Amino acid sequence: MSAAEIAPVTYQVTPDIAHHYFHVCMRIPAHADNKVILRLPTWLPGSYMIRDFAKHIVTFSATGTHGALDSRRPDKSTWIIQTDGNGITIRYTVYAFDLSVRTAYLAHEFGFFNPSALCLESLAHSNHPHVINLQGFPLHWDISTGMPKAALPEDNSSNSYAAEDYASLIDYPFLCGELTRIEFSAAGIPHTLVLSAPHFADADALERDLQRICEAQIALFGESGTAAPFASYQFLTMVIGEGFGGLEHRNSTALLCSRHTLEPGSEKEANDDYLTFLSLCSHEYFHSWNIKQLRPKEFHPYDLRHEQYTQQLWFYEGMTSYYDDWMVYRAGVMTQQRFLGRLAQSLTRALRGKGPQRQSIAESSQLAWTTFYQQNENAANAIASYYSKGAVVALLADLYLRSRYPGRSLDDVMREAYQSYRHHGTTLSDLFRLFATVGDETLRALVERAVLSTEAIDLSPLLAAVGIELLPATVDPFSQQPALTPLQPTSVSLGAALQETHQGVTVQRVMEDSPAARAGLAKGDRLLAIDHIEATKGNILRAFQRYQPGDTSTLHYFRRDILVAAELHWQAPVVDGYQLAVRDTEKARAWL
Repeated sequence: MSAAEIAPVTYQVTPDIAHHYFHVCMRIPAHADNKVILRLPTWLPGSYMIRDFAKHIVTFSATGTHGALDSRRPDKSTWIIQTDGNGITIRYTVYAFDLSVRTAYLAHEFGFFNPSALCLESLAHSNHPHVINLQGFPLHWDISTGMPKAALPEDNSSNSYAAEDYASLIDYPFLCGELTRIEFSAAGIPHTLVLSAPHFADADALERDLQRICEAQIALFGESGTAAPFASYQFLTMVIGEGFGGLEHRNSTALLCSRHTLEPGSEKEANDDYLTFLSLCSHEYFHSWNIKQLRPKEFHPYDLRHEQYTQQLWFYEGMTSYYDDWMVYRAGVMTQQRFLGRLAQSLTRALRGKGPQRQSIAESSQLAWTTFYQQNENAANAIASYYSKGAVVALLADLYLRSRYPGRSLDDVMREAYQSYRHHGTTLSDLFRLFATVGDETLRALVERAVLSTEAIDLSPLLAAVGIELLPATVDPFSQQPALTPLQPTSVSLGAALQETHQGVTVQRVMEDSPAARAGLAKGDRLLAIDHIEATKGNILRAFQRYQPGDTSTLHYFRRDILVAAELHWQAPVVDGYQLAVRDTEKARAWL
C-alpha cells in the first residue's frame, strides 16, 4: 500500500490545566495480529538517563468494538491488549508538571510536551503515519512545533499535525501558550525563535544575532556541499524566572531560559547572561549535524527501552561544547575578550579537582546514564565531564591543526566526519582515525591519550603557538566557580562551595583534602560562626583575607538540627583555574 493508504495512528490531546494533566485519546486502526502491544519510551535521545515516562500515566482504559477491553502490563512501560485484530481506542491521562526540556509541563502560563512522554507506541503500527490533534486549549494560546500540519481529508483542523512514523513523531516537541515569534532567514532557510510569555526580550537583537550564528554554522557544514538537514527550524523556548536547559530535535530545539537572559543590556557590549542564551542556542543548533545526523554506531537505531552505552559522547557533546561559544564569536556577536574569558572558564571546569584525575572522558561517556546524569555533591571529586573536557580535546585538536597545517582546523574534522559517517554512525576507532586523516598520527595519539587516560593535558605550547598565554588562576573562594576575569587573590580558602540563602550560608559541595573536608563539613551544613563571628557571606569573605595558611579557627555549624563545633585549619587557595591572555596579536590571527 502507498503511504496515503496506510491508516494512521491518531492521538487527540486535551489539556486539564488546573490539574496539570494531558488527556490523550489514542485510536489504533485494525491490524493483522490478535493483540496490540503498547509501549512508552524510558528515555529520549540527547538526554542519557532512564526517566520512565510511563510512571506519569495516572489513568488508562481500552475500548473495542464490543466495549471495554482488559489490558496486561508485563513491565513498567508496556501494555498488552487482546483485540482480535479490530481497531481500538485507548484513553489515558498523563501528569505533566516537569519544568524541563525532557518531559511535559502544563500550567496556566504555558504547556510543553515531548511526544515521547505523551504518545504511546503501538509496536505493530510503528511504521504507520501518526497524527496528533490538539483540542480544548485556551483560545488565546498559540501552538508551535516543527511537526508538519496534517493533510488528511477527514480532518481539517488547523491543530492537527502528522509524522511519517513513530520515530519521527517523538522528535517534534510542542510549545503552547501566549507565544512571541521572532522570524528570520538564515542561508535562505526560515527560522523562528518562539518565546513563551511573559518576557522582555530584545527582539531586534535576538533576530540579528541568531541569524548570524545560524548562517555561520550552515556555512561550516555547507562548504562540503551538504545542505542543512532541515527545511525550517524553530527555537522553542520556555521563558521562566530562573532556569537553563536545551534538548536537540530534528528541526527544532526545546529550550528553557531565565527571563533576563533575553535582554542584552544597554551597554555597548552584550552582557554575559545574554551571551549564555545565545551560546545555548548555538549548542543545540550545532547538534542538528553533530548527533541528530552524525552519531555513534551504537545509536543506529535508537532503542528507547533501555540504556545504550557508548564511549563517544566526548565527541558529540564535547566538540559541540567547544563550538557553541566559538560560533557565537565567529559570527561577530561576542568580543574576543569575552570569548577568551568564557573559554578559560570552560578549561577550569574541565580540568580542576580530583574528578578528571580519576575518570577518563571515554569512561564518563560510557557511564553518562549514572555518574554524569545523576551527579551528587561529590561529583567534582569523582568524575570528569565529557562536555567540558571534551571541549578541551576539541581546542587541543583545533590549535594543533592550525599551527601545524595552515588552512586546516577542527572544521575539517567535523566536515569529514559528517560526510563519511552520518549515514551509518561512528566507532571510537573511526573518531580517532579522523584526527589522523585530517592531521597526522601525532594528533591522533594526543587525542587518544586525552580521551582514554586521566593524564594531564598541557595546552600551553599549543596556545603559545597562536600567541595566547595560559595563566594560572584561582576560582571564586565563596562559590568555587571559575570567574570571567581575574579575581582579587585571597590569603586562604575554605575549599567548599557555599551559597547564601534566607536560612544563612549553606554548604553545596566540599573539595577533597580541603580545610572544609578536614573540619568535617558536608553538603547541607549551615555555617553559623567562624571564631564566634557570625558566618555571613561578607564576614566569610573578610575571613579569607584576614587569616593566613596555617592559622586555626573554631567553626560552628548546624548539621540538620545538631550543633557542631570543629577546628578549622586554614590553607592557601588551590591554584587550579585558568585565564587566557593575548600576547602576540599577529600569531593570534591564525585562530582568532
